[in-house]
Amino acid sequence: PKTNRAAVTFRVDAGPVVELKVQGVHLWPWNKKSLIPIYQESRVDPELIQEGQNNLANSLSASGYFNAKVTTTVTTAGGGTRVSSQTAGAAPANEAAAASSAPAATEETITYTVVKGPRHDVEDIHFTGNQFFNDQDLLAQVTIKPEGYFFFQHGSFSQQLLRTSVSNIQALYQAAGYSSVRVTPRVTHPGGNTTVTFQVVEGPQDYVNSLTFVGNTVPPEQLAPDGLRVGPGTPFAQKLISADKAQILAHYYMRGYLNASMRATAQQEAGHPHLIDVIYTITQGPRVRTLTVTTLGRQITQQRLVDRTTANLQAEKLLTENDMLTAESRLYEPGIFDWTEVRPRRPITTQTQEDVVIKVHEARRNTLLYGFGFDYTNRGGSIPSGTVALPGLPIVGLPNSFKTSQSSFFGPSGNIQYTRINIGGKAETLTMGAFAGRLDQRANITFTNPSLFWTNFSGNLQLSGEIDAENPIFSSRDARIGYQLEHALNPDKTTNVFLRYTFSETTLSRLLIPALVPERDLNVRLSTLSATFLRDTRDNPLDAHKGFLESYEADYNPSALGSSVNFAKVITQTAYYHHVLGDIIWANSVRVGFDHSFGNSFVPLSEQFFTGGGSTLRGFPLDGAGPQKTIPACGNPNDPSTCSLIQVPVGGNALFILNSELRIPTPRIDSGLGVALFYDGGNVFSHLGFHNLGAAYTNSVGIGLRYQTPVGPIRIDLGHNLNPLPGVSATQLFITLGQAF
Repeated sequence: PKTNRAAVTFRVDAGPVVELKVQGVHLWPWNKKSLIPIYQESRVDPELIQEGQNNLANSLSASGYFNAKVTTTVTTAGGGTRVSSQTAGAAPANEAAAASSAPAATEETITYTVVKGPRHDVEDIHFTGNQFFNDQDLLAQVTIKPEGYFFFQHGSFSQQLLRTSVSNIQALYQAAGYSSVRVTPRVTHPGGNTTVTFQVVEGPQDYVNSLTFVGNTVPPEQLAPDGLRVGPGTPFAQKLISADKAQILAHYYMRGYLNASMRATAQQEAGHPHLIDVIYTITQGPRVRTLTVTTLGRQITQQRLVDRTTANLQAEKLLTENDMLTAESRLYEPGIFDWTEVRPRRPITTQTQEDVVIKVHEARRNTLLYGFGFDYTNRGGSIPSGTVALPGLPIVGLPNSFKTSQSSFFGPSGNIQYTRINIGGKAETLTMGAFAGRLDQRANITFTNPSLFWTNFSGNLQLSGEIDAENPIFSSRDARIGYQLEHALNPDKTTNVFLRYTFSETTLSRLLIPALVPERDLNVRLSTLSATFLRDTRDNPLDAHKGFLESYEADYNPSALGSSVNFAKVITQTAYYHHVLGDIIWANSVRVGFDHSFGNSFVPLSEQFFTGGGSTLRGFPLDGAGPQKTIPACGNPNDPSTCSLIQVPVGGNALFILNSELRIPTPRIDSGLGVALFYDGGNVFSHLGFHNLGAAYTNSVGIGLRYQTPVGPIRIDLGHNLNPLPGVSATQLFITLGQAF
C-alpha cells in the first residue's frame, strides 16, 4: 500500500520434452507441419495426436495409397506406452479416454509409423440397378474421383468418401419419392487397381394422392407463383415439401405476414401404402403495415440520403421481410456505414401496424496512409524485361543485345494518401495521394458524388499528374483532368450511360529511339467529349456462362475545346455467351472500331488502334498485328555497333476482331479444369472502309486450358496464325488470369 505496487511471480511448468517421429514415409518439413496439428497448436493432447494420425492417413489416400495404415505410438519416460492405428479413409478411433488416465511424464516420444502398401488408381465407377436416374446423374453425387489422364492423377478413394457417396445417392432417390431405396457399394481390385460398383435397389416410388391447404385465405396458386413442387401425381419427398414450405412462407413474408408459419403432415391412403395424402396447415398471423420510419445513429449523414436509400420503406405501406433486408443491404452500398440494422420496433405478435427503426453506425470519415523510404535505382544497362512501353503506346520488344549507358540514382522517397468520406452527408468521397522519388513524382485527386444534386446521376472528378524518368529509353510528363457522369437506365443497373469530358497532355523527352514516335506525337494535348452506352447481363464478368455484353463508345476531340488535334473515334463490342450440349459454353465476341481526323489534322499514334495478344488475336504477340514498320534501335546513337533493327506496330484507323470459343469442362480430370477451342479473326487496318479487308484479314486457331480459382480462371492459350507475318512466330503462348473476352 505504501508504494501502490504489486509483485508478480510467474511459475512456469515446462512440461515434458516431446519428440515427434514419422517412420515409413518421407515428409518434407512443410508437409509435416501442415499435416500434424501439434505444430500449429504448439501443444500436445490426445485429440491433436489423433488428428495428425487421421491427416496422414487421408493424405496417403489422396496420393493413391488407399490401404495405407498409420500407427501411433506414444512413449513416456516412465515406460508407459499408448498405441493407436488408423487405416486410410476409415473412421477415426477415439483415444481420448485412454489418454486422460496416462500419468504425467518428464519426456514423451510420439511416433507415427506408416505402412503405405501398394499404390492404386481408381480405375472406374459403375452403377447397376438404376432405372429412374442415369449413370451421369448418379456420378454427380459420388465424391470418389476416378483417375485422370495424367500419371499423377490417381483419383481419390476412402471409406469416408464411399459412405458419403452412398448417402448422396440415397438422398437423390429419396428426393424423387423412393423412400425405401437401398444402395450397396462393392469395391474390387482388378489388376491391382480399384473399381467401385454401386448396386441400387430402387424399390417402389411414393406418390402424392392429394394436397390440401388449411388455414389460408390466400389462394394456393397465389402462394406459389412459380408452381408447387408437391401435388397430386408428383413424387412424395421431404425435400420437395421443404421447397414448397420455403416458397410459401417467402410469399407470405413479402405480403406483410411477418408471423406466418406452416406445418406439413402426411398419411397413407387406405389400402395404398405408396399413395400419400399431404396437408399444408398455414397460420397466417396479422398482416402488418408500416406506421412510421425512424433513423437512429445518424450524425453527419443527411436524412434525405437515408430516405432515398430506403425508399421501399414508407408509412402505410405493407411491411415485408424482403423490404427490410433490401433496405439494410442498400445502406451498406455507399460505404459510409460500418453497421446497419432495419427491424420493427417491437416483435410482431397481434398488431397490424408497427414502427420501423433504422439503426446505423457511421464509419470513420478520415483515413491517412503514408510511408517513407530510400531508393537506389540503376537506370540503364541491359533492359531486364526486353520491352519498352511508352505512355499510351503498345509494348515494343527489344533485342537481347540492346544496352544503354549505365546511370545510378539514389535518394529518399515518400508517399501519402488521404481519404475523407461522407463529406457533406451525401456519401461523397475525396481521395488525395502523392508519391515523390528521385526519378518519379506523381499526384492524384479523386472526388466522387453518388447522387449529383439529388438526381440519379453519379459524378466522378479525377485529376492526376506524373513526371517519370525511371526508364532509360525515355522520360514523360503526363497531366490529366476529367469529369464523368454515370446514369443507370434500369433498376438492376445492368444498362448504364456514361458521359465524360477529359483534358490531358502528354510530353515525351529524352527519347533514345527517336523512330518509335513521330515528332508530331512527342507532345499531344487532347480535349475529349465522350459518351458510352453499356449493357452487361453476364452472370460473371470474369468467367461468363450466359448473358450479353454490349458497349458503344463515341469520342470527339475538337481543337475548339483546346485539343492539339481534330479527330473522332467510335468503338463497339458485342459479346454473347450460351450453353450448348450440357455444360459447354459457346462464347462469341465482335469488336469494331473507327477513327477519323478532320480539319487538316491527324489521329495521334496513342489514339490509333492496336491489336494482337491474349485477349484479341491469339496468333500474334501482344499488339503485334496490323501494319508494322522497321526502325533502328541504338543503345548509343553515336556507336553504330549498338544498333539493330526492330519491328514496331504503327496502328491503324480501323479495327475488326471476331472471337469464337468453345469452353469445355473436363470433370473426369478435375472439376475446375476445362479445355477451350477457339478461333480469332480480324486485324487492324490502315484506313477506313475495310477496302483491303480480304488481303489483311487474318485467321488464328488454337487450344487452351482453363483452371478455376476463387479470383477467376487461370488461362493458358496456344494460338496459331494461319496468315503469319515474316519474322513473327506463327505460334504464340499466353498465360494469364480471366477469360479472353
